[in-house]
Amino acid sequence: MTKKRIILIVLAVIAVLVLLSFRTTQYPVFEMEADAAPEGGHHVLLFGGTRNTGLEVAKILAGRGDRVTAFVRPSSDRSGLEPLGVNYAVGDALDMASVQAAFDGGDYTSVITTVGCFSCDPRPDYLGNRNIFDAAEAAGVQRMVLVTSIGSGDSHYAAPWLARVFLREILPLKTQAEDHLMASGLDYTIIRPGALRSNEPTGNGYLSQSREAEGIINRSDLAGLIVEALDDNATTGKVLAAVDSEMSYPWDLF
Repeated sequence: MTKKRIILIVLAVIAVLVLLSFRTTQYPVFEMEADAAPEGGHHVLLFGGTRNTGLEVAKILAGRGDRVTAFVRPSSDRSGLEPLGVNYAVGDALDMASVQAAFDGGDYTSVITTVGCFSCDPRPDYLGNRNIFDAAEAAGVQRMVLVTSIGSGDSHYAAPWLARVFLREILPLKTQAEDHLMASGLDYTIIRPGALRSNEPTGNGYLSQSREAEGIINRSDLAGLIVEALDDNATTGKVLAAVDSEMSYPWDLF
């Protein structure tokens, strides 16, 4: 076989792989019933609510009349939260005393945490979330929703190779956080989103129990799924991937 022919075959294989990567894969959908919203609404203690997914969650909860207390650092930018009329608890997730003080000051029905930071030192992905779980359990607040990432825990190889390389120091911390939560006595739901975009919602986001699920999702769609999961007892004790049915990685990131 000539060198030219070998090159043509290699190029053809690459072209086929590229074309196949444009396809989206539909994973089994976790059907939700939204049957667990308490009478009078939730009072959610929200960690990570000043930006990105957490802020989108706050908008949905406050917009429908739930009470929201956002746990914020003293230096946090609250400009996104201020129009929502939420309450604040001030502290640092890495400081257990301030986390405990936040729980002592409210009659919360549930907790949502999106805490994580790529550039922080130390990173709060495990240590901060561990403090949140332990303080919630001590305060008797049973319902906990944790947002991590596809690539955490038993979904490690579902994450694209580039994502695993980029997040190689973060994913083990998120896995530790998941393991700590699952070993607790809390009524947990863990949501693992795919790659995240900050665009308008498409309405095509969904949750799946598949450990092979990977893809992309807008933060606005993810926030809607987080709130739906909070409202649904069927998600308790579940670990769920969150992706968009019409997006494929990596092309729809751009």
